[in-house]
Amino acid sequence: MDVLNLSPRDVTPDDYLDVSVLLATAFDGPDEARLVEQLRKDGDIGLELVCEDQDGIFGYICFARMVSPFGFWSLSPVAIKRAYQGQGIGDQLIRRGLDGMRRAGASGVVVLGDPDFYTRFGFSKAAAAGLDSPYSRAHTMVYPIAKGANEVTGRLVYPPAFSVL
Repeated sequence: MDVLNLSPRDVTPDDYLDVSVLLATAFDGPDEARLVEQLRKDGDIGLELVCEDQDGIFGYICFARMVSPFGFWSLSPVAIKRAYQGQGIGDQLIRRGLDGMRRAGASGVVVLGDPDFYTRFGFSKAAAAGLDSPYSRAHTMVYPIAKGANEVTGRLVYPPAFSVL
């Protein structure tokens, strides 16, 4: 796989089933697929990208609107088909998605994940220090975009769809 020539594209309704299968496989269960389906129904998705080849969709990323803080989005989820993992595809999707969020005027992006992985993209536990999260503080990070986004305080409120997790 030539990740330098990777061309993620926006998700279309024709992709929904394939994305659900990828998510259920990548996360060993249906929860993430249900999350994305509900986020779509609720109109809370700001950006969805996929990567595909002749065999179908092998990569996916989603950014969902946070209820609070205003202007923040959640990177959730990102998934790569197991046979394609370790090739930099997730990195490319994350970078392309963060660029899309910057261009869309997001103030910041929240992620819940492995700090060793996400800090390479500019996510920071320190930028999330002033935020109360319903999830693990040790794995909550912020990618600040707007001025002052790394100093935001308050409660992280995820869209209602996150109640399925």
